[in-house]
Amino acid sequence: MRRAVLAAAAGALGVSGSAAAGPWQATLEAGAEADSNVQRTETVPEGARRIAAPVGHAGARIDLKEGLGGGACVLNLSGLARMVAHDQARDENVMLYAGQARWLRPVAARQIDAGVSLTAADAFAITGGVGARTFRNLGGDGVLALGDRDGGRLTLAVGGRDFRYKPDHAFDWRGAAANARLDLVLWRPDDNTRSLELATTLAFEARRYRGVALTDACAPGGPVDHCAAATTLIRRDRYQRANVELAWTGDVVITAGYQVTVIDSNSYGQSLYRHRVMVAATAELPGKLFGTAIATLQIDQYPDGVLVAKDVQRQEFTNLDDENRSSLQIRIARELSPAWSIEARAAVWRDFGHEDTMAFRRELISTGVIYAR
Repeated sequence: MRRAVLAAAAGALGVSGSAAAGPWQATLEAGAEADSNVQRTETVPEGARRIAAPVGHAGARIDLKEGLGGGACVLNLSGLARMVAHDQARDENVMLYAGQARWLRPVAARQIDAGVSLTAADAFAITGGVGARTFRNLGGDGVLALGDRDGGRLTLAVGGRDFRYKPDHAFDWRGAAANARLDLVLWRPDDNTRSLELATTLAFEARRYRGVALTDACAPGGPVDHCAAATTLIRRDRYQRANVELAWTGDVVITAGYQVTVIDSNSYGQSLYRHRVMVAATAELPGKLFGTAIATLQIDQYPDGVLVAKDVQRQEFTNLDDENRSSLQIRIARELSPAWSIEARAAVWRDFGHEDTMAFRRELISTGVIYAR
């Protein structure tokens, strides 16, 4: 029982966990934050000013599992609003809607499932206009899953993506996508009290942008800043990602992973190598508390130098809260009743690797209440 509670707490705090036992679950949350850098501003030598402000957030999520057409259907719908109390940061008042639907049907009596997966996300400015980092992302895949969850399972997906970056449509893109995920149970005793699991992922996207590719227009031996020129070629990127993660579940839930991302672009200044290491642990604490610590180290390398605004490269465009940077986060939760719980969070984000030209600093403290049934 304690192991199940730990796994559920880890899931609520963003580490890992299992879904509710029933066919559907609804979760509501609301809270307040103190954010030292609400606009995610890069600090440059000239001294860009960071805006600190109080923030309110509210969200809802519905998870549904049902049988449909001889198969299993999983539906996830969510919405999250973030409001900043500062006149100079109105573009940070953003609403994010996201949804995912997956349907898999067994193929004959074999351990093979086939089906489809659809994803959609839309972030827009609550107060009108174009908000900060607002986007729309649509995707569809054909899915083939082999094996079972108790031993090992390989999931293959092939489809396409349609991405729209609302502040600058030059970053809009479409393209084919493919990914493979292998889940293995490396060790689990007969009493199921502990387990060691491995997950590996490979992903590829062929992105064709609306904007044109850039070329190096700097004079030989001169500085590389602000001297790129547009070409007549359409920008094309090859996005590749590999990830490996180990998860230990017992008296403590621990996950550790490494991810490498390579973006190979025909546009000068847009290629990227990213290395990301993540370690997280969730444990039961005195006073019926559950705590999670998450440490992330990220190093970005730009083969052509830091030439363009880095925000588009760095954001994963999936969440309004989390930053795609090095960070340390601490979360504490306590269950008040079977349905109600409270949560407190402290986080620090830093940018390593470009301290000579620009740096990123952000700190956040938040509290909230969660209702789940």
